[in-house]
Amino acid sequence: VTVVNSLAAVKKLVFEEKKVSMAELVDALKNNWEGKEDLRQMFINEAPKFGNDDDYVDLLARDIYLRTTQTIRSFKNIYGGPFMEDGTGGSTFYSGSVLTGATPDGRKDREYFNDGTISPVPGTDKKGPTAVLKSVAKVDHVRTFTHLLNQKFLPQYLEGANRDAFVAYLRTWVDLGIHHIQFNVFDRETLLDAQRNPEKYANLVVRVAGYSAYFVDLDKGLQDQIIA
Repeated sequence: VTVVNSLAAVKKLVFEEKKVSMAELVDALKNNWEGKEDLRQMFINEAPKFGNDDDYVDLLARDIYLRTTQTIRSFKNIYGGPFMEDGTGGSTFYSGSVLTGATPDGRKDREYFNDGTISPVPGTDKKGPTAVLKSVAKVDHVRTFTHLLNQKFLPQYLEGANRDAFVAYLRTWVDLGIHHIQFNVFDRETLLDAQRNPEKYANLVVRVAGYSAYFVDLDKGLQDQIIA
């Protein structure tokens, strides 16, 4: 998704609208956006982001995921069969993030990628959870690799009348042909308090990216990503 958002930003702001030159963008990335905060905010706020049911970026995502799959499968393993990709790599997004420099979506050096392989970058999905499903559904889930989609809901959105809406939401997920989704259902303050007072939350279990773990045992970077 970082690649998708980055290429969409370059396509729109460099090639189509010509608001910035490629040379200026490359220079900003090499210097981790230092002294270019206005430019960084342009790439954050004026370029479309995956997860908002916007064909401009979603169809680019569909193409990138399919081409990635085709490229990987074009290579043969020692048994003569194709290599197979796997998008259920748990928390590998975390280790990959800290090895990657600044990117054209406005991300700074070593800032975290989205968790999972097809979740929106935290804070960029502005149109609600159903729009996220519609974006994810545009990726071909039959001809590409397995994907992890993580979402977070506040507890009150699963109570009372909201419960029926959530059931309908899950039915929509099935109808759209998305093969995986998982949730954390906590309020922000609970997780922040667990960071401050871990001894009180020894049994607090959260979903990370393909697996469950005790929240207090996670690295603070992973905890912050879940909170975000």
